[in-house]
Amino acid sequence: MQRFALVMAAALLGACSAQEAAVPLDSEPLNGGALTSGDRAALHALDTAYVKAWLDPDGATRSEALLSLFAPDVVVYPGRGRAPLNGIEELRAYWFAEDFSPTEIEYIEHETLAVEGSVALAAITGHSKIAFVSNGRRIAQEGHYIIHARPDDAGYWRIERMMWSARARE
Repeated sequence: MQRFALVMAAALLGACSAQEAAVPLDSEPLNGGALTSGDRAALHALDTAYVKAWLDPDGATRSEALLSLFAPDVVVYPGRGRAPLNGIEELRAYWFAEDFSPTEIEYIEHETLAVEGSVALAAITGHSKIAFVSNGRRIAQEGHYIIHARPDDAGYWRIERMMWSARARE
């Protein structure tokens, strides 16, 4: 009986220790709460600004307008299993490579399906359609996208993570 009591005490102590270890010592509760109507409007505007930036016919203006929407530590996961792009400079090199002619956007559409999250982190999901000419080749695609956004120090929503799927448009 004494041995059973010792085994039970050790098991209970181990269970308590595991639960306590699961909570990081330096964790803090999230600041926030639900998205406000103003946050939702700003997130819709962020998604709209992304589309509008791509439609700018001037390559330099397009580049600056588009890249200004992203957090400095952004990670973008391009479609078709390509390696993640980390930071603004990798995005610039991927989308606006100096040794290629500028991409000509024929059309781009985003249909927002949902905006969810908190005042600290939000997700925009939707359906996209795009047609563009890159290096003399026309490409038309459609798919889904997800944007994770967070407010910067000034309170403006910036894209922190982005991922999309792409399939040839028929």
